[in-house]
Amino acid sequence: MKIPSALVLTLAVALALPCHAQRLTSSNSKALKLFEKGQTALYQSRTTEALRLVEQALQADPAFAEASLLLAEWHLDAGNDGLATRYYRQTVEHHPDFFPLAWFQLGELELKAGHNEAAIDHYKQFLQRDRRYPDRHVAAEHGMACARFRLQALAHPVDFQPENLGANVNGPYDEYLPALTADGATLVFTRRGPRRASTTASTAEEEDFYISQLHDGQWSAAQRMAEPVNSNDNEGAQCISRDGRIMIFTACGRPDGAGRCDLYLCTRHGDHWSAPRNMGAPINSAAWESQPSLSYDGNTLYFVSNRQGGQGGMDIWMSQRVEGQWSEPVNLGPTVNTPGDESSPFIHPDNQTLYFASTGHVGMGGSDLFVSRRTHDGTWGTPTNLGYPINTEADESNLIVSADGRTAYFSSDHLGGYGRQDLYRFALPTEVRPQEVVYREALDTIVPSLRVGESITLQNIFFETGRYALLETSKVELDRVAELLLRHPTLKVELGGHTDNVGRPESNATLSEQRARAVYDYLVQQGVPAARLSYRGYGQTQPVAPNDTPEGRAANRRTTFTLIEK
Repeated sequence: MKIPSALVLTLAVALALPCHAQRLTSSNSKALKLFEKGQTALYQSRTTEALRLVEQALQADPAFAEASLLLAEWHLDAGNDGLATRYYRQTVEHHPDFFPLAWFQLGELELKAGHNEAAIDHYKQFLQRDRRYPDRHVAAEHGMACARFRLQALAHPVDFQPENLGANVNGPYDEYLPALTADGATLVFTRRGPRRASTTASTAEEEDFYISQLHDGQWSAAQRMAEPVNSNDNEGAQCISRDGRIMIFTACGRPDGAGRCDLYLCTRHGDHWSAPRNMGAPINSAAWESQPSLSYDGNTLYFVSNRQGGQGGMDIWMSQRVEGQWSEPVNLGPTVNTPGDESSPFIHPDNQTLYFASTGHVGMGGSDLFVSRRTHDGTWGTPTNLGYPINTEADESNLIVSADGRTAYFSSDHLGGYGRQDLYRFALPTEVRPQEVVYREALDTIVPSLRVGESITLQNIFFETGRYALLETSKVELDRVAELLLRHPTLKVELGGHTDNVGRPESNATLSEQRARAVYDYLVQQGVPAARLSYRGYGQTQPVAPNDTPEGRAANRRTTFTLIEK
């Protein structure tokens, strides 16, 4: 067995000192001689021989703590958990106070093996005996909490009946990271399969996006999304807007990247997707950004990053879009984020319920799935574990929930299936469901629902601050408006521009009219007859919210669609 040189040096030095500085725990001459030879072999990097000699020393004296501890540490580092557990136990059984950290390591090993009651006992022993490793006390308390949670969760399992999405979606490779439009009819996911083209990449596999449509309760055969969204590089960890027209995803190591992994955005116009563009600062940084989740209204982006200012490793961050510009990301704070890793955030369409994975919250082990709900003051409540057997001692992540809150989708590599990792759905337990959101696109329901004189606010229409030129991201929504008007040739509408109360009223009136005219011009360019359109600037005269908060001012800066004639 080859032991890493760093461990060889550490153990050799640590265990050589007692030979010269104090008596060892054994007085058996045969055991001492074998142990000394083992130390010499260890110093000379003859690790296989050293292991054999130390084992012989322990056979000669089973109470030889230095020998049993060396073997325990040796096997722990080599990943031989069973043998490590055996030798740690032998150490503490004969010399319970010799090395208190052995109790902690036993607790960790027992927790990993699912021996929860034994883990609790060993953690307790460590906390009672140790005064040298206070940094491990927090980990011991957390380990005990996880073991107690497991005992409770195993005794009270939640209803969990996962259903494989079938052969049209899943194949012989890995399918994971699902994203779903709000109507539940379009599924986009990541598949890792054989590399399709010869590139300079060092791996034989690549990650690409695939898309499937729901028809009569059945998912269609998944199709690889065309270029330029997919490329010869890897793409993954995506989210899709409620209407399926905006996709944000993760790509790593690209020439235009700000860090190792960045977020990219592309938009759909008709049946074609735009070339992905790096979202730039402040979303992307020199750190690692990935796993985006876009809110239902498209104005809040959640994502994972290890940038400075977080709580630990990977944290969940949030940025808001104001006047088409993304704000400086804000960490969700210590209620959600931990010194461990948080990942795969999913903000439900209710905008109040956040699902995510975490290694730092109390759970079954590894990465568990949690839900946190927004409180009345806008902060996030204490996360709730989704329970066993949704969560297991393996790693769970990448969960999304349908708009009605009843169905969850996720990926798993330990439920069988068609390949190594498949996509599944299951009925979400009632106690961890979000608020139900009935998906209805206002634009698609204007003949039956909107009456002459009534108005709706167009979502996702953006201009630069103080300017009236349409930003590129506005065109996704305006293309939908054009499609609607072309499908219903009798409709006549007024396009209204509105501002907040910042600035002079006269300037706001002018700006709002210029913005309404910009929308008008774009729709005419898309083929809508000018005779069916009019525009007007209302400035700050028709607020829909108080102007004394950033949120209120953002709500007042809007473009309206008023039905003039059916």
